Amino acid sequence: MLGPLLARHHIELLLAVRPWELAGLSAVVGELQAAGVVVAVWPMLADADGRWASATTHARFIALADEVLTAAPTADELVIDLEPPIAQLARWKAGRPARGHSPYPYPVAAAALEAAVSRWGASRRVTTAILPFLALELGGPWLQRALGTPVSPLAVDRHSLMAYTSLFEGWSRGLVGRRRAEWLLAGCARLARRRFGDRAALSLGVVGPGAFGDEPGYRGPGELARDVAIARAAGIDELSIFELGGILRRPPIEPWLEAMRG
Repeated sequence: MLGPLLARHHIELLLAVRPWELAGLSAVVGELQAAGVVVAVWPMLADADGRWASATTHARFIALADEVLTAAPTADELVIDLEPPIAQLARWKAGRPARGHSPYPYPVAAAALEAAVSRWGASRRVTTAILPFLALELGGPWLQRALGTPVSPLAVDRHSLMAYTSLFEGWSRGLVGRRRAEWLLAGCARLARRRFGDRAALSLGVVGPGAFGDEPGYRGPGELARDVAIARAAGIDELSIFELGGILRRPPIEPWLEAMRG
């Protein structure tokens, strides 16, 4: 039932895949594609291994991505979530910022990811999800190096900036209201467009908790619809929302999907 619903609304699915979910992956991807849904696979390491792709985790991430694509060779797209390891981000979130220590030199990790993207991209789309701060980077990849998230070397189809208005507002300790969060989204959209041109995309959200379990979400589909309109006014049409599970837990589903389409 879910596949035809997504297909009817022309919504693609970015399917998160943890290492222990490989066994049933091919069947899930095949069923969704048979229903007319474009499916992207989104590898995620175990939290103990860092969860996301970075200079620190790149070797483990590349190995997992290869396993995912072997298990689901018909996947239409591969998503690379470029963020510092989750333990490091958890310290930042708790107000204890600390720079991570990678066992790999940054140029080595960047070159390895660049080669892997070139290989993966020969047979499917490859896109990223990246932190919003990277839209502000000027004068070389100093921020990419500081975060350990190589972006510039990657010849991907889209870079999707994580511009979550619900987090701008909900994690601001009262400093950012809904209106100001929309202003920040518009700014992120313009900066992403300026930096990445036609490769700019945006990740919107959230609906339901994410990796940390306490992410503030949209109050309703109307806020999502507003964010979609803001992004499209800035010239960005490729949009994603985190996440489908949250939508399913907050029925009815149709208003959320209609808001996503704009």
